[in-house]
Amino acid sequence: MADEKKTKRKKQPDLHLGEMPVGKIKTTIDVDLEPGPVVLTAGAQKHAASRHPEDYAECMPHLAGIIASPLYIGDDLNNLGIELIGRIRALDSAVLVAVTIDKDERGRYRVCSFYPISEAKIENRRARRFLKPAV
Repeated sequence: MADEKKTKRKKQPDLHLGEMPVGKIKTTIDVDLEPGPVVLTAGAQKHAASRHPEDYAECMPHLAGIIASPLYIGDDLNNLGIELIGRIRALDSAVLVAVTIDKDERGRYRVCSFYPISEAKIENRRARRFLKPAV
C-alpha cells in the first residue's frame, strides 16, 4: 500500500475590511475610539456562513463599504459594540454590521455579526435614539 498523505486544508484567512471610522463615530454618537483595522475573523466567517448562508453570501461583499461609509451609526448600550448600517442598492435592503469597540490582542476591531435589517427596525432604533444618521 502506498502512503497516503493527509491533505491539509488551508485555514480561512481573516478578512481585513478597512479602518474603523473613528471620526464619524465620535461625531455621530460621541464614542471616542482609537484608530485601528476592522477584521472579519476566520471563525466569524465560518459561523456566519454555516448559520446564515444566504445572508452571508449576499452581505459579505458589502461589509467594507458599509464600514468605510455608514449611513447610520448606533449603540443600543446592551452590547459591547456598535452598529454600522448601510443601504445596499444591489440587495434592495439595508445591512447592519455589528463591530466590537474593544480591540483584540492584535489591536483590531472585530465584526461580531452582519445581516439585512428592515427599514421598520431602522426607524424604530432611530425613534429610540439608539441609531443616528452618520455625520
